[in-house]
Amino acid sequence: MTLTSRLHAASGEPSRVLWLHAMWPLLLGMVTCLPLVAAEYYVSNAGDDGKPGTDPSGPWRTLAKVNAVPFAPGDTVRFERGGAWRGQLEPRSGNEKQPITYTAYGEGPKPLLLGSVEKNGRGDWQQAGPSLWRAGPFPCDVGNIVFNDGTVCGIKVWRESDVNAPDKFWYDPKQKTVLLYGQRCPAETYEDIECALTRHIISQGGRSYVVYDGLHLAYGTAHGIGGGGTHHIVVRHCDLCFIGGGHQYTTPGGHHVRYGNGIEFWDSAHDNLVEHCRIWDIYDAGLTNQGGGKNSQYNITYRNNVIWNCEYSFEYWNRPETSTTHDIYFEDNLCFNAGQGWSNAQRPWRAGVHLMFFSNSAKTQRFFVRRNVFHAAKHSAINLDAAHWNGLEELILDENVYCQPADALLVGWGATTYKPDAFAAYQQRTGKDARSVLATLRSLAASPARMELRVGQARPVKVTATYSNGVAVDVTNVCSFKSSDAKVAALNPGGLVRAAKPGSAAVTAAFDKLTAAASIVVRPQEHGSGSAEKTRDP
Repeated sequence: MTLTSRLHAASGEPSRVLWLHAMWPLLLGMVTCLPLVAAEYYVSNAGDDGKPGTDPSGPWRTLAKVNAVPFAPGDTVRFERGGAWRGQLEPRSGNEKQPITYTAYGEGPKPLLLGSVEKNGRGDWQQAGPSLWRAGPFPCDVGNIVFNDGTVCGIKVWRESDVNAPDKFWYDPKQKTVLLYGQRCPAETYEDIECALTRHIISQGGRSYVVYDGLHLAYGTAHGIGGGGTHHIVVRHCDLCFIGGGHQYTTPGGHHVRYGNGIEFWDSAHDNLVEHCRIWDIYDAGLTNQGGGKNSQYNITYRNNVIWNCEYSFEYWNRPETSTTHDIYFEDNLCFNAGQGWSNAQRPWRAGVHLMFFSNSAKTQRFFVRRNVFHAAKHSAINLDAAHWNGLEELILDENVYCQPADALLVGWGATTYKPDAFAAYQQRTGKDARSVLATLRSLAASPARMELRVGQARPVKVTATYSNGVAVDVTNVCSFKSSDAKVAALNPGGLVRAAKPGSAAVTAAFDKLTAAASIVVRPQEHGSGSAEKTRDP
């Protein structure tokens, strides 16, 4: 599959037998007083669900097996790097002393959890009319079709008659099939076709004391990680992309509502943490906590994440007035290009906002948005319903860096809007962002500027952007890269350079309107040096 290839008891001495026999009741009593030893379980695409799963040499194979096992607090489930699993992960809860951890093992790309059905074969599509192709049935609504790793996304329409242009598709809820427009069979046009299903990739409603570390979630059209009533959840070093767009409901007036967030903490949620994650191309919000019934949300932290091409980088609202929200921290995150993802053109109301604060009637205290970078939002960096926001004085925005085009909107504060040249007026009138700055992009630098590799080796190029206030941030994830000679220096997404054959080439990184270059020299592989130097995704 295209995406997978790119991302990916000792015995006692005889003389002691009688002593052990006499001491057994006492020893047994001592053992039962000790905490249970945590177990580790392994999952591989080459595994067997009939195996014990407790050793890399005998791993399990499927998500169904993982979901069926009643893990104990402290247990760890490890998915093999470079592997991919389709379906839904249903985690188990740990306890206050020992969480249950879902993570990775081995070398290579992060293990993929995919919320999609692959339809790459010619036999997967049946011609249903001139330029019309049908696939299915599917278990639920198909909210998006992702072609060739996100190079193109399908355009969802709501009537069969509207399937009238390339890549438009309609999900038939009666037949549970997809109808797609194309001049020829989709499998002949695209190498990889992922029909994304409307269900959470990780469904964690009611779960607690769970850690997700080093996983990659993609191609689901509900939430990447979703569910209400969670607490003590940690999401760390995970990637989430191309999530959302599923059909949520249709209003009496016929308006079709789509939804889908990267990570959502719904209703009563507390003591949750998201850190060091990469989140991109999400239909709605990359990160959010929100509620629609009487609930309490508190001690939720989002820090050191990189978010780009989402409709909203962060979204919050909570209702009704009997609900409470306190001690929310959105800090030290890098947010780029809100509204520049696949979903914006498909929305009736096109937005693109880094901080989307809808109406909030919950009693709200100690809500912090600090030390973040907000770069280039299509609509605005901040949009807040100031007339309907309880506890507005408790919303602390400070020490942030905003970089927004001069002709764009910077802040929507209720009925009042501010462009970048009115940043000081926004600060004075709202009392927010007192120590924050409005900056421009000053320079872009690639590191190392010169790279020498042997054939078969691979090494990443890191790109740093420096703003006019002196703040420097890593923008490698959001750059586009180009090699002057891909036959010498081939490029993987994220700036990973692979030495293909001897020669020289230049790798150019582009971010916003700036570029930076690194020179690449590839030398022949040394005799007896063995295979390429190992690389591992972050």
